[in-house]
Amino acid sequence: MTALDALPVTTGTLTSIGDGVWGVTAADGGSTIELRLPEGPAFVLDGADELFVLPSDASGRTLSGSRVAWVLPVDALGDEPAWLIEADGPLTAEPDDSGWRVTAGAASARLTRHRARPHADVTGGRLTLDLPGGELLADAAAGFYWGTMLPSIIERTTGADYPDAIGYVRSTMKGMYAGTYPDVDHEFQIKGRIAWGSPLDLDVVRRMIELQLRLMREDPTGLWRDPCAVQPNGDREYHVRRNSMDRTENAVMFLVTGNVEVLESIWLYIGRTKDVAWLERHIADIEGAAYGIEQHIDAFGRLWGDVYYEDQVIKDGRETMAQALAVRSFDLLAQLEEVLGRTEAAARYRGVRDGLAASLTQPLPGGWWDPDASRFVDWVDRSGRAHDHIHLLANILPVLVCAASPAQEAAVLDLVQRELPEFQRFPTFLSARIADYTDAEIGDGGPYDLCAAGRYWCWDAAFWQSRGDGGMLREQLERVAREGARDAWIMGERYDMNHVYYVDDKTWHGAEHYYEYPCVFSWVLFQEYLGVRPALDADLLIAPCLAEHGEVALEQAAYRVRYRFAADGLTIENLADVERTFRVDASALFAALALPGGGTYDGGPLSLAPGASVTLVPALGD
Repeated sequence: MTALDALPVTTGTLTSIGDGVWGVTAADGGSTIELRLPEGPAFVLDGADELFVLPSDASGRTLSGSRVAWVLPVDALGDEPAWLIEADGPLTAEPDDSGWRVTAGAASARLTRHRARPHADVTGGRLTLDLPGGELLADAAAGFYWGTMLPSIIERTTGADYPDAIGYVRSTMKGMYAGTYPDVDHEFQIKGRIAWGSPLDLDVVRRMIELQLRLMREDPTGLWRDPCAVQPNGDREYHVRRNSMDRTENAVMFLVTGNVEVLESIWLYIGRTKDVAWLERHIADIEGAAYGIEQHIDAFGRLWGDVYYEDQVIKDGRETMAQALAVRSFDLLAQLEEVLGRTEAAARYRGVRDGLAASLTQPLPGGWWDPDASRFVDWVDRSGRAHDHIHLLANILPVLVCAASPAQEAAVLDLVQRELPEFQRFPTFLSARIADYTDAEIGDGGPYDLCAAGRYWCWDAAFWQSRGDGGMLREQLERVAREGARDAWIMGERYDMNHVYYVDDKTWHGAEHYYEYPCVFSWVLFQEYLGVRPALDADLLIAPCLAEHGEVALEQAAYRVRYRFAADGLTIENLADVERTFRVDASALFAALALPGGGTYDGGPLSLAPGASVTLVPALGD
């Protein structure tokens, strides 16, 4: 018998009940089962109506929960299996010198063998990507989820005694950055978990949002600021200023970033869960978050938000991508107000959106468009000077939020193609001319922002999805997956590919074991490439942007769907045990689709009974 064939040692009786699945019965009619498992990462779920996860860590703590426990092998790329233990009762995982002793307080349990990094979420919902290149993408998603995304949830382990423990998710699992970072980091931590869609992940998302809303409500200045960081000792960094390298300039870090982001996060959460009661309970705080943005908009509709995403670029004024993302977030907030029937509030926020959008496309010096260079500048400082080193997001975001004029959009598309080799050194370099940043523009912490980061890739991928370019999405995903595999799915903070500022034969710099690319990879895979999206008017929006034909099966609670993309159409199957509604946007795959009985499909909701499927076929002439 090989190690791969070996089953865990147990005090119970094992009975095969399927391929890779065993039932375990307590000996002598007892009510306790013990299993011995090798060392490696372990995870135990806890809770009933609300789920928490307890990941193992270097402390050697015993993990006590109920119903679900996992033990994974040390080698993420090896052949040794991971094991899922399920029981209707308490479960504990206790480490010792030989590995783990998992004890189930139940007369029976279920044991399931998975690959080293399971192609499944923490509750056991599987994903199968029967696509060209799908195995690599699924391996990477699983490696990032189990290696970074779950271990960073420390609410009931490392952070259990922190003053703000609930909703506390670490950005870095090694070395620096022990805090949780509502500004910037929470956006992508949330997107990654929305993408995975397990009940645990969605509970974590809700708690992260609630933490942000509470922190804004408790802002001691009453300005509804979302803090840059919350540290383990309870310190809240509401206001962070940084100097330039030459100490001639100064700017506020993330003055409005978290406020803009949380509005999108809330829309995604409601689109995924349909929890309108939660939305109604929190709408006053949500509008407080919007107020934190509005106070920085001038009479001309210009948002003076200083630095938005970059930690170490000194932007003391109005930034193009902040303006564009605020356009989007106020639109999403208006949609949420409509869900609650608050039409007057919805109209007001649409007015704010429209003012921001109109201002965004105005020419310099009042706006952000440079008519001579035919592109959007990065930012305009408080002295009225424009700063521009061909910033990718400053140009694609006005197009993504539908604010750019047709002529501006055409110029942006030309720019992106012209500078493509620089932007795509690794998904995604933020500027085409990063060597041109001056010491008055780079922060005193160094130029580490001037390279590729997951936060930029998130929006770059959204741009390519909007162009229907599945080939580019697959290429980006595979590049990140291959890079991740080099370090067993543990990725660093910034990727520069040994370019300009960091020429030392390392491909990444900054913090180790960082959240960003793992979370954004999940988002780009599920949201942009596979195209399984939240919606307010349906259970799920199916909007694939696949490069080739194939089949996708997602058993996670948020999805429970299988779809097949072929030359003869798009087939969607409801895997849930309840009737569900699906909206379809297959514009990246077909020019138009027709219903099985004839007639053009108009994009409206399709109701499918449990186990039922529908095939939308190419419309005549497609």
